[in-house]
Amino acid sequence: MGGLGSGRRRTRLGTDECRALEIGELCDGGRREALPAGEVEWRALSGGQLRARLAYVVTGQESAGEGLLLDYRYWPECDGPFYEDEIELEALPGRRTYALCPTCGQRVRSLYARPRALRLACRSCCGLVYRRPEWHTWLAYLREVAGPALSELEALPRRTRRRARRRYVPRPPAALARELEAELPLGENELALWCLRLRAAGLSYREIAELTESSKSGAARICAAGPKAISTQGLIDERTGRASAFPAPPEGDDPRARQAYLGALHRHALALISTRCRLRSPRSAWSSQATAHRSPEPSAAGWAVGHLAAAKTSSAISAAASSCIAGMACE
Repeated sequence: MGGLGSGRRRTRLGTDECRALEIGELCDGGRREALPAGEVEWRALSGGQLRARLAYVVTGQESAGEGLLLDYRYWPECDGPFYEDEIELEALPGRRTYALCPTCGQRVRSLYARPRALRLACRSCCGLVYRRPEWHTWLAYLREVAGPALSELEALPRRTRRRARRRYVPRPPAALARELEAELPLGENELALWCLRLRAAGLSYREIAELTESSKSGAARICAAGPKAISTQGLIDERTGRASAFPAPPEGDDPRARQAYLGALHRHALALISTRCRLRSPRSAWSSQATAHRSPEPSAAGWAVGHLAAAKTSSAISAAASSCIAGMACE
């Protein structure tokens, strides 16, 4: 019998480590006829930076006996050089749409691009294996949801010195005030973090209590205890709990409120993805978010943000968000 560390080691890439193009998400359900052109974006789970994009156009009419083609232009480095190619599609009325692999001609539902590769191909031609990236998805989710709060905790001074009354500022910076207003009400550790942040910004205990909806004596005790009184695990739990709750839509049509709502919706969608990923093995590439502004891609979080960003009013955002989250929760 082999000992610890013996046995075969995986040397092939997994589908979660490559970018995936799901043909069904572009063509099934009448989307090929209604939206024959669009763009797919891959964004990082941590931070949401744009990593790559692909513009496509589906040409041909199956009713007229013409062959369907998917012409695409792929930017593996977002704004760097691109690669152009076409993919043959195969579809029958009322049936699912398949792609013929440009390399081997096999009929598949998903095409992949390896890191730094220009051409899309099937899983076999790319030499990929299926893999369940539970730890990768959960770690990226924690970085997205709790990372900013932990960074603020690290940046806090070890102690805040008393100031003369005339040196206190009457109100916090506008950006800090908007961020706090979007997070109310606060949990125990979130309240402690915000009290220390506002104290470091130069506010008095009275102003801190009014902004955080707490008491003046409570704010004084928190500031006296310092960052050591904040539980890191408790702060992570509060941030993940906040992300798992469905965000309330903005009341008005303020662009800043709409952007804050989209960010909260993005974190909520990531919570659904992380929960679903731990319950079953995903078939999609979870290491990169594939989002299409016209059709939902496997990464529902990025797609929801891209899809809802097109809504112009808060009522339209609320209606679209309910349908998006309901669809992801049912999968």
